[in-house]
Parts: sequence; C-alpha cells; structure tokens
Amino acid sequence: MTNLPVSGIFTVTATYGQTGRYWVNGHRGIDITCGKREVYATCDGVVRVVSYDSGGWGYYISVGDDSGQRHIFCHLEKGSIRVKVGQSVDRSTVIARMGNTGNSTGVHLHYQINNADNVPVNPCPHLGIPNEKGIYDSADYKTDVPGGQKPGTAHGKEDDMTFKDADKIGKWARQAVERVSDKGLMLGDGDGYFNPKNPLTREEAAVIIERLLDLIK
Repeated sequence: MTNLPVSGIFTVTATYGQTGRYWVNGHRGIDITCGKREVYATCDGVVRVVSYDSGGWGYYISVGDDSGQRHIFCHLEKGSIRVKVGQSVDRSTVIARMGNTGNSTGVHLHYQINNADNVPVNPCPHLGIPNEKGIYDSADYKTDVPGGQKPGTAHGKEDDMTFKDADKIGKWARQAVERVSDKGLMLGDGDGYFNPKNPLTREEAAVIIERLLDLIK
C-alpha cells in the first residue's frame, strides 16, 4: 500500500509551486497522469466535500485526516465518484476516476493538500515522491505490505488495461497503447474511452508532442 492517489506507472506533469501561464502565483498541488485512472484516497480519513466547480476543479473530492489536513482530488471524471460526504475511507479505497472536468486541458488528476489553516502545502512529502516532473512507479513507494498482497503492486492486482473500449483495440497495438497511456502521452477521452478508430487531429497531436517534450526535458 502507498500514500499515492494512483497505482502503477504514473507521470508527474506539473509540480507544486510551478509557475507559468496557468499558475501565475504558483501551482498549489501536483498534476498526475496515469494509464490506470482509478483514484485512491491518500490517507485514512472522512470525506468532507463532494462537489463540482465549473471554473476550476471540476468534479472534486476533499478528504479530511486526523491532523486536520484536507486532501483534495480534482478534475474527476463525471459519474465516477464512488464516495459520499461523511464516509470513512482509507488508502485502499477507490474514490473516483481521473478525468478532464472543470478548468482542465487534458485527462489528469490535480492533487493538493491544505493544512489545518486551509493553506496549500507541498503534498510530495506525504506522498513520498520528489517534487519533480518525471515518470514513477507506485511499486517503488510502498509504505507497508498487507498480507497476501502481490509484490510489485501498490493497491492489489493490476488490470492489464482500464479503457472501457479495450476490446476494440487490436492485439497488435495493445502493447503500444499500454506504453503510451502508462507514460501519460495518450490517455483517451474524459469518459474513459481510448477511441482507437478515431482520427487524430492536429490539436491532439500538438498535445501529445508537448507531453513528450515534457518527459525528455
């Protein structure tokens, strides 16, 4: 088990404190992409908020822990939220799926921690990962190993592929699709479909190239 909100190979695409056109005053959390879109609670706590913010976070969940911190999960896929306000969760609880709702430019999870004074703080020490862009494997960040858990996984058994239309992806292309989705290069649409037969637009190609350039910086 880990303190991470995702399981498997994932990519940090934006760091805490990063500045740019989207974060003039500094990014208040980190952005994560992952081929396996299930989002896990990052602590033992209670769900405080389940809501929608059209101009910012989209569908989001806030979980409060025993120290008064708020763990906030944003841009979640519409209809994917599995928890309710007042529900107790732990680090094995799947709370939703990452999506592309609110003020978002692609499928990802914005995760941030607000302290007891409701001020954003660097979430990376809690997650156990460096505050750096890059590709990571949740198997390298276990905090404990529950009895019977398969070595090398962060939250139990890993599915081969979680796209809803995985059966429409040709066998000859499945390995390539898995690799590019695990690295956060091609993540399908906000509803969990890869749409393997759809044509690629110039806009989509530009986004893929930008993500690739971020990985090789």
